[in-house]
Amino acid sequence: MIKKDLLWTRLGTTSMLLGVSGVAHAFAVETGGVTFSVNGNVNTNYTYVACDKHPGTVTGSLLCAKGAGDAKSSSSSLNSGNLPNGLVFGVKSNISGVDSSVTVGFYPGVVNNDFGSNGGPNLGGTGGNHALAGPNLDIRQVFATFSTPDLGALQIGRNYSMLGFDAIVNDITLIAVGVASVRTARAPANTTLGTIGFGHLYPTPQAGLTYTTPDFGGLKASVGIFQPTDAFTATGTAASSNGSLKSTPGFQGQIRYSFGAKDGLNGFVSTDATYQEQDLDTPGAGAAALAKKSPTSIGGDFTTKLAYGPFAMVGHYYVGSGLGVYSYFIDGFSSTGKERLSNGGYLQGTYTYGKTTFGANYGISRLYLADGDTDQTLLARNSKYTVGVYHKLLSNLTLTSEFTGAESKSHAGETIKTQNFNVGFFVSF
Repeated sequence: MIKKDLLWTRLGTTSMLLGVSGVAHAFAVETGGVTFSVNGNVNTNYTYVACDKHPGTVTGSLLCAKGAGDAKSSSSSLNSGNLPNGLVFGVKSNISGVDSSVTVGFYPGVVNNDFGSNGGPNLGGTGGNHALAGPNLDIRQVFATFSTPDLGALQIGRNYSMLGFDAIVNDITLIAVGVASVRTARAPANTTLGTIGFGHLYPTPQAGLTYTTPDFGGLKASVGIFQPTDAFTATGTAASSNGSLKSTPGFQGQIRYSFGAKDGLNGFVSTDATYQEQDLDTPGAGAAALAKKSPTSIGGDFTTKLAYGPFAMVGHYYVGSGLGVYSYFIDGFSSTGKERLSNGGYLQGTYTYGKTTFGANYGISRLYLADGDTDQTLLARNSKYTVGVYHKLLSNLTLTSEFTGAESKSHAGETIKTQNFNVGFFVSF
């Protein structure tokens, strides 16, 4: 079975890191000194969304609002949750004393929603849930690692980013739904939002080269260079780029300390940083030209988890300039190219009694106006709360149930509010 602590524990299916998901029973075969393994998950949820019947105007909100031509203000859907279904293949061997492994992860949805060529599995496109359509395939992980206990680990290829990763894998909504977006209600996508954009940023998978130090009594550090990511606007109000030139790569780093014994007080503390120079080429709506074409995106976060017996608490905070909302560099700049500030975080508590985990999560994300911003309808704040019950029917089968209330608020004070209830099954293998 592939070793899961080679690099920030980012190998295999991320949901396996959650105690509520049960034990993964990976299939592994060893022959000739080479181990082949397969693990992953299948999940499906019934989700009921009560859309806002009298929504305000909040540009950038992903919550469901009743349109003028809509006969209904609620929706039922059957869809994957915050984590799509996953199938992760691994190959591991030891060559000249160096542990070597290759991981390839495929993440398909379950809904008939192709979205078209421009949208990808979770964002954009105009597709619907039609007969004879099919789900998208999200290939998030294609990477190799080389490591020794004394020298540390080198990773090459495509994998999750650092900032936001510890936040999402310790979020109770990862194996369920959390916030159901407008796409969940109208034409389900591969995934729901969970707490993404409502307390943490999604750690976008990227191509990179990363080195992680050996473990010094629970302390590890990682540093890497990554393919620069274009600035994207989902609202039209932000300056953006498309295939622009970038003279330097993106940089990311992490310091993580794990402590304690399993039967006593235990947990971890981690901090991440990201830095990238931008090359904007398109102004946002209302701007004739870019006042700043080469802004800098910079961000950092802090995550901690404390567990003792059946109790566990998680805290997360992030802050950035030109970092954006939902994920890296989405609407992170004003129409003229000035950096927008953003911050947010979440608090979470869980209690496990026997095979049942009870959890509550509250999160908030803020996006501030910058020089060149004139549209007061722009998203100013996303906030949400989730209460959930997660019961292990089998060691690898979890029955999940949640209620989530969410709100988006503009800089003008208008709001969109939704509630959603979901019940489903999460199977890990």
